[in-house]
Amino acid sequence: MSSNPLIAEMQGERRKWARSTVVYGTLNVAARIFLILASSIVSAEKNLIDSSAGFLVKWVPVLALAVTTVTAIDTWLKPRDKWRGFMEDRDALSDLLIRAQKPQIDDATNFDKLTGDFSKLRRRHRNKNVY
Repeated sequence: MSSNPLIAEMQGERRKWARSTVVYGTLNVAARIFLILASSIVSAEKNLIDSSAGFLVKWVPVLALAVTTVTAIDTWLKPRDKWRGFMEDRDALSDLLIRAQKPQIDDATNFDKLTGDFSKLRRRHRNKNVY
């Protein structure tokens, strides 16, 4: 029994999960940096008026709204949790791929076990990381 279609499917999922790991990691870092910078400008509004960064004061209402909005989206999406989940599942899938590429995978029992493990991992991934 050939495992090539199974391996191809696993590799496709791994590519998607690896890409999503980068997306959620980037989103998490970008949101955190934005929240730190924007909230510090909002909180320092009074001190900025007479400084060389006084031009930022006119942006404080927009920044305050953006901080609130990004915080709400961050709380809803939980990019850090998604990032960790995608990393864990991507690594588990890599281990499964290594097992799948061993010569004994052609054994029907091993193939069925690997297929079942892949299905469980995919189901867990969707339940944990996808809405």
